[in-house]
Amino acid sequence: MALQVLIVEDLPYDAELMALRLRDDGFDLDYTRVQGEVAFLEALANQPDLILCDWHLPQFSGQRALSLLRQQNLDIPFIIVSGGIGEEAAIDALRQGANDYVLKDRPARLGEAVKRALIDQKLRDAHRIAEEKLRLADRAFQNTAEGITVTDVDGNIVSTNPAFEAITGYSNEEVMGQNPRLLKSGHHEDSFYRDMWNTLLKTGHWRGEIWNRRKNGDVFPEWLTISTVKDSDGDITHYVGVFTDISQIKEAQDQINFLAHHDALTQLPNRALFRERFQHALMHARREHNSIALLFLDLDRFKTVNDTLGHPVGDEVLLEVSRRMNRIIRASDTLARLGGDEFVLLLEEQTDAQHAVVVARKLIDLFSKPMIISEHELVVTASIGITLYPNDGEDPDMLIRHADRAMYEAKQQGRNTYRFFTRALSEGALERLVMENDLRRAISRNQLMLHYQPIVNLQTQQLHGIEALVRWQHPKQGLIAPGLFIELAEEIGIIGEIGQWVLRSACNQLASWDRDNFKVPRISVNLSVQQIDREGLVDLVSEELKNSGLSPERLELEVTESMLMRNPDLSRAVLTELRTIGVKFAIDDFGTGYSNLAYLKLLPLDRLKIDQSFVQDIGQDANDEAIVRAIIAMSKSLGLEAVAEGVEKSSQADFLLKSGCDLSQGYLYSRPLPAEEILNNWAQAENAKSI
Repeated sequence: MALQVLIVEDLPYDAELMALRLRDDGFDLDYTRVQGEVAFLEALANQPDLILCDWHLPQFSGQRALSLLRQQNLDIPFIIVSGGIGEEAAIDALRQGANDYVLKDRPARLGEAVKRALIDQKLRDAHRIAEEKLRLADRAFQNTAEGITVTDVDGNIVSTNPAFEAITGYSNEEVMGQNPRLLKSGHHEDSFYRDMWNTLLKTGHWRGEIWNRRKNGDVFPEWLTISTVKDSDGDITHYVGVFTDISQIKEAQDQINFLAHHDALTQLPNRALFRERFQHALMHARREHNSIALLFLDLDRFKTVNDTLGHPVGDEVLLEVSRRMNRIIRASDTLARLGGDEFVLLLEEQTDAQHAVVVARKLIDLFSKPMIISEHELVVTASIGITLYPNDGEDPDMLIRHADRAMYEAKQQGRNTYRFFTRALSEGALERLVMENDLRRAISRNQLMLHYQPIVNLQTQQLHGIEALVRWQHPKQGLIAPGLFIELAEEIGIIGEIGQWVLRSACNQLASWDRDNFKVPRISVNLSVQQIDREGLVDLVSEELKNSGLSPERLELEVTESMLMRNPDLSRAVLTELRTIGVKFAIDDFGTGYSNLAYLKLLPLDRLKIDQSFVQDIGQDANDEAIVRAIIAMSKSLGLEAVAEGVEKSSQADFLLKSGCDLSQGYLYSRPLPAEEILNNWAQAENAKSI
């Protein structure tokens, strides 16, 4: 049965990416996307299996969604998937009941986070079932037939009930006239019985847990209540013991405790128990001035095992991995499974960096040996991150987080190795967070600006158009090129806002040049994939054209091959609708993607822009020259103009002109410049050409 997922996200593309990521991780799912409170509450009525929620939405928030979920008293796994949630907010969300959070720039964690959340859900269900068993056992103790023993004042048994025989194995006839001590197990000291009788004689009753022995020799726990029976003169005549076998209750309690503190698959300590032991180890280390090492292990390419051989084989791999690691660790060490294919190993006694390296190498050697799983011979390696207390942190969260970063560094260095945490890893994460926060405020603080680069007709050398290129004037880092922040803007979900600003500014600038009598035929603006996915793009473009007073055919929108081919049907629909109002289109960076030429022929395109990587090698690489000629020829066959990007030399321009290229753009003509410099440098030249 498909997993029913509720995605709280205002961007359809982000929601689809989440679903695709989970399907890639092997989940069979159906999802519903909502972005407002009313729709969220309506969707909750359908009892989804999982909630994936962005933290920041235009008219809603993950915090509000989490609050509403708790108000409904629903136990549904809730995972934050956000590009903008800060660490403090994430920790606060976890305290409020969120199961996990995944940053949009690390989508690979989503599958494992979902697996952990669903496993935790199963554990909670098992916990509830176990608690229900405990309640049932308690009700049985209170309301069903318990074993009853009646003795005289001297303690000799005078009567028992059928439940007594069922529990102890002794019939009424066998125990008649005997003392209840025949059930004595030997688990209690003599003082236990003295205290029992003192309480009974003083208060008239005693109640407690006691271990007794059945007729067959089995020892069992029972809950016993002994009451005195008095005659009319107040003298004790009998004692009545009412007891119940609480073996099942004990087992249920043990099971609850185990489920709460251990991983259901590997039986290793889980995250909760590991944190307890880690905290205790830190307290001891502080007191004794000792060091602690933490190894964070993640299996390499474990997803491939699950995807190709199935999850049962994957589970067997995890079991074998845990068994192998258990064989080499010391009794004082703690090995735990955090979830998925993530393990942590806590080294306490006589531990330093050198010892951590020895253990890490042993583990790597251990993993290098093949394992036979379901007739498959597999070699599953691991990447290991290492942190040391007190050098790398003072608390469990920080040390685990730093070990996780070191592990990812090990993966980036080729996997099947280990890396120690360094401050540079933490500083890199901090720099990124600062950059995210600064970028979110860039528009409101008027830090974005446009530079413009001319597009020239190769035949006439006249200005054919101008491309608008966004820049970020950072208050501390200076002018930042788009290659350093556009991808970040896409990841944190603000590219739509930036794209709208660029479109508005470019259209207004072209209108301003018109008023200055600087005639620029066309302005080109780049679209991001999120803008195509976002609803209302056609209305947005129409509104900006109307506000600026430009005719639609003077606006050219540039898209990349990969953007079009990611969702061909949606791309074609959006571009076709924009073409109906007159907007022009160009494919940017052509030749670097994987296009379906038959599909491109169906799109309302006007030009192909040859990627500068091919143009730069003209005169040096015959293969690139052949590619350029082929792209130009193909553009002609499709009825499109060819635009060469990155032209820096006259020899390149001559080659392009001879090859039939229509338009050219690059440093040979002009670097991207602010609007004022474009006006000063090009208006006079263009006017002179027109005389």
